[in-house]
Amino acid sequence: MPKLTLTLDGRQLQQLPIGGQPVTIGRLPDNLVVINNPAVSGRHARVFRDGDTCVVEDLQSTNGTFVNDKPIARHVLRDCDVVQVGHHVLVFSNVGGNQAHRHSAAPASPPAGDAIGVATIPLSPTSLPLPPSRLGVLRVVAGESAADEYPMTSLTVLIGKTELAQIKLTGWFKPKVAAAVSRSGDGYTVSAVGAATLVNGQPITSRHDLRDGDRIEVCGLTLEFRLKPAPAP
Repeated sequence: MPKLTLTLDGRQLQQLPIGGQPVTIGRLPDNLVVINNPAVSGRHARVFRDGDTCVVEDLQSTNGTFVNDKPIARHVLRDCDVVQVGHHVLVFSNVGGNQAHRHSAAPASPPAGDAIGVATIPLSPTSLPLPPSRLGVLRVVAGESAADEYPMTSLTVLIGKTELAQIKLTGWFKPKVAAAVSRSGDGYTVSAVGAATLVNGQPITSRHDLRDGDRIEVCGLTLEFRLKPAPAP
């Protein structure tokens, strides 16, 4: 089932399946995702199913809704699109899984004294995926990067120039979001988003399942994907 992964400052807050009920986002308590932040309008945006596609729609918000750093009024979502509402980020995934993700049909009300920028949404034991038995790691083989390796501690790692990217690309002509590496269950995939992406020298056009030792090339950066035993909780 298609889903949104809500994050703030790199921290995963919630996974939201997109089913028959639109996912409404805003500052008012009647939204499904309530974000108590002055940058977010009372009814800011919504994400809903339209046949076989999912659509994000800005609800004439004051500060706008962005997809991959571009302002939108209405946008058909593609796998790994990055939706930004205020300081919060929602990563869209269109990969089916066998995890049971549920959320309450009733919107949550923000508690008194709710901190600015904290999303108040109903949580349940099945809201977040189980931790993987093996942790994916992206090691830098060639190209400029701020670190030698990047453990996949979040569900999605973005590669690009945007400030939301965990793996930053430098240079005037680099795309905001070039590619994304995501965890689905106990496996990992890479998706080409805004730039040509190669796996083991072969170009990919959409999502590609990763195996231990695969090499990802994007925008002059070469990353080696490795699987390690996940650390004990």
